[in-house]
Amino acid sequence: MKQVGKVVCAIFFIAVSAQLGIISTVQSTFTESEEKAVDFIKNVLPIDSTQYNITLRNYGAPELPDIGYYKQSPIEQEILTYSLKSKDSALNVICAFSNKILTIASMYVVEGSVISDRQYSNLLDAAKDFLKKYQAYSKLDSTEMINMLSNVDPTKNATVTSGALKLTVTHQDLSGTWFGDTVDFRWVQTFNGCDYLAVNLAFRNGVFSNLIDHRQLYSIGNTSVNISKEQAIKIALQAIKNYSYRMSDDWVVTGFNVIEDQATANLQPQMKESNVLYPAWSVTLPLAGVYPGSVTELLVGIWADTGEVYLVHHQAYGGAGYLTESTPNSDQPTTPPSSSSPESNGASIDLSMVAVIAIAVIAIAVVITTLLVKKEADNTLFFARAL
Repeated sequence: MKQVGKVVCAIFFIAVSAQLGIISTVQSTFTESEEKAVDFIKNVLPIDSTQYNITLRNYGAPELPDIGYYKQSPIEQEILTYSLKSKDSALNVICAFSNKILTIASMYVVEGSVISDRQYSNLLDAAKDFLKKYQAYSKLDSTEMINMLSNVDPTKNATVTSGALKLTVTHQDLSGTWFGDTVDFRWVQTFNGCDYLAVNLAFRNGVFSNLIDHRQLYSIGNTSVNISKEQAIKIALQAIKNYSYRMSDDWVVTGFNVIEDQATANLQPQMKESNVLYPAWSVTLPLAGVYPGSVTELLVGIWADTGEVYLVHHQAYGGAGYLTESTPNSDQPTTPPSSSSPESNGASIDLSMVAVIAIAVIAIAVVITTLLVKKEADNTLFFARAL
């Protein structure tokens, strides 16, 4: 996660700015995404929408700034925040759209409890019903995912596979805390050992909490994995021999001593071109000692089909830092830098990071909304939940 720190900060700024109105405007006309969001709230969420007054509180169309770390895909982002109020219940619903496609949805209890659309016998019943209604809404076939739920116990961690589809159930009871009793259903498509996120569905205290759906936003390209983990580590060790990071024209750090027997490699999807995912090795090389700028490890990205290195990056700890250029120049003196710097041919962060960042945006947005409502309503009780 450290290698995407600046990306996280940038998106945090966007989320905060949207909530404060810096880049947000409530549209005077009913947009396509608003129509889809209201449709989702009324026909998919496990609530009795007839009991709530639904109000669009905020509309934002943020653009992630070009920070020189990866090539962005031409995606139009929209974040809509809705307030749902009844006599004894208040909810917040946040819907994030990418190119008019709903990719993230979250619901938070603000006051009281959720007024449900019907009585659910158990959590699996609620999850299955949600997926059935979401299938009708999205026009995406979720039959196999629904069937897989029949083979799990939501109170226990488990993994179930059906062909290339894998379901992981994670239960974490943090009752009495901000997080509550949470159950997470995560479906991924697995090809040659690489997991590509399909859908993530979460419930908190028995109530729908979050949805992430990547099926329409990302496509999967060549899934061939021709490079083994051991080969990936060897390629990474060779790639960093001429690597250095630069603070200025005459400040360079180079010559790294790697603890080779502690090197790790993880197979994960990356974007090689616009919204198309390919398997790649993310190799972490621990360093023997702390290098200037609190650097303790190097990260190398390698395409799993060709063995081509697409990223060399140093991992700095103890500060946010900022991205700088890198160069294999070992003739200049080693001077302590204060940042980390990637070399990339246009590859992006992996999907797991996308998911984390997306949820972080929602969490920050909700917290800021809480502060604003408290400021406006002074003594009004407003409970916000963050992931």
